[in-house]
Amino acid sequence: MPRDASENAAIEAQSSWWRRPALIWLALYPLAWPGLFAISGIFWFLPAGLRLGTLWLLPRRLWPAMAVLEIATLLVMGRALDLYSSIPALLVGAALPWCIYAVVLRGIGRHGRGTASHRALPRLLAVGFVAAVFNSILLTGIDLNDDGTLASGLPSMLVSFALGDFAGVVLVVPIMLVLADQSGPARRPWPELLAYGVALAPALIVLALALLPVIEAPVYPLAMALLPLFLIAYRYGWRPATVAYGLLCLAIVGARLPMVTTLRPGQLPLLMAMVGCAVLLLGVVTEALRNKRIEMDEIVRTLRGRSAELARAANRMAALQEQERRRIGVELHDQIGQDMTAIATRLRIVELTATNPAVLEGLASISNLVTSAHGHLREVINELHPAVLDRFGLARAIAEGPFAELLRDRGVLYTSRVQGRVDDLPDNIASALYRICQEAATNGARHGCGGRMHVRLTLVPTTVAAELTLEIEDQFGPIAIDPERPGRGLLNIRDRADAIGADYRFNPDSGMPRHRLHLWLPIPVDKPLPSPPR
Repeated sequence: MPRDASENAAIEAQSSWWRRPALIWLALYPLAWPGLFAISGIFWFLPAGLRLGTLWLLPRRLWPAMAVLEIATLLVMGRALDLYSSIPALLVGAALPWCIYAVVLRGIGRHGRGTASHRALPRLLAVGFVAAVFNSILLTGIDLNDDGTLASGLPSMLVSFALGDFAGVVLVVPIMLVLADQSGPARRPWPELLAYGVALAPALIVLALALLPVIEAPVYPLAMALLPLFLIAYRYGWRPATVAYGLLCLAIVGARLPMVTTLRPGQLPLLMAMVGCAVLLLGVVTEALRNKRIEMDEIVRTLRGRSAELARAANRMAALQEQERRRIGVELHDQIGQDMTAIATRLRIVELTATNPAVLEGLASISNLVTSAHGHLREVINELHPAVLDRFGLARAIAEGPFAELLRDRGVLYTSRVQGRVDDLPDNIASALYRICQEAATNGARHGCGGRMHVRLTLVPTTVAAELTLEIEDQFGPIAIDPERPGRGLLNIRDRADAIGADYRFNPDSGMPRHRLHLWLPIPVDKPLPSPPR
């Protein structure tokens, strides 16, 4: 496993020892051990959480130093407090618990200080539970071999040791992770850690109920404190829940509630450990989901920005394409169109002077070909850029343009209705709308439209934007469309709608309407809309 930045010798050599968090944790460890041991009781064994949290926070190269400090501290405390009656029991009791926690963490915890706290916490709780079970077996065996007797029955001792260690892990390890985060770049404002004062609510509820002269059910204070505890975890995450849980534990012990004395041994540690695990895991899940939501929001914002950039690029390309089409159409009209007109004029002059019937017949054939070619040229020019848009505007182009003539020539009843100042639309949007209507009309004339087609275009201005809707109706009925190959005409319509940023819907089941396009323009249409910059 690669060493993280804090284990880089070059970095650590540049800073004083008191500025290195790992060495600070190690220096405070032998002082915190007797302090937490002194305030531990029948409810939890707090040094177990201190041991596991320190193992997680320290780099692995400092584990031997930590082991030496813990064993030395336990030997001194054991002799001073007369914890064991024999030296071998004291040595085993001082050395093996640390080894059990280190082996379990190394085996199933996959120690890595670079892991985010909200990801490390569930793993550490699992490690703490497994280590507490093995440690309870060890401590029970030491007690049996030390004086041959147990304070209570064997099952009771096993459960007591395991629950004490695990309850200590649930209480101390999250607090250590919070403090470690507060000393690093992931620090949070202290008001946020206290949930802006809400984290005090569970402890205050317990203390307030403890002041009552009579409590009908001793478990009521704890039950009433659990609801705000879970709400804190759900609303603010695992860090404020850790603070609230720690204050609640202190309140339960300090208030001397009747429930503390009425519950049987092991019941309160089990209850608090279960509550603590549930609250912390709920907070971890809440924070993970919140982080995922933030990441997803950022991705959505990025995608929206890129989508807007693509739409702007497509708009610019469409505008340039229309500009180029217009230029080519003008050149074709001015050059080839005039040349063909000149050819037709020369042919008529020759026809007037020719007397040979065969020559006259050939000249008539050539004249017909020139006329036909001239008609084809006009069609190409109209396809490149409909001159009717420049001459008469979008409304009249839709009502009387070339595609309207095409439909009427095919016997289709064509009608249109235009509402709003559509002639003031930007050139790229007007051209895209006309092209969409033209493509739909061509498809209807080629594949059938039930003998009727109606185009409805509305532009409704508002104070901040303008709503544009285009609907094209026919009476053909259901249409079978292959999703893999929808057809070139339909793809062209979709591409033109995407180019102007419109929402396009095609209805294969009914022609009422068959095509629907919706677009919001970002400025009101109470004055002519400017064309986009070229």
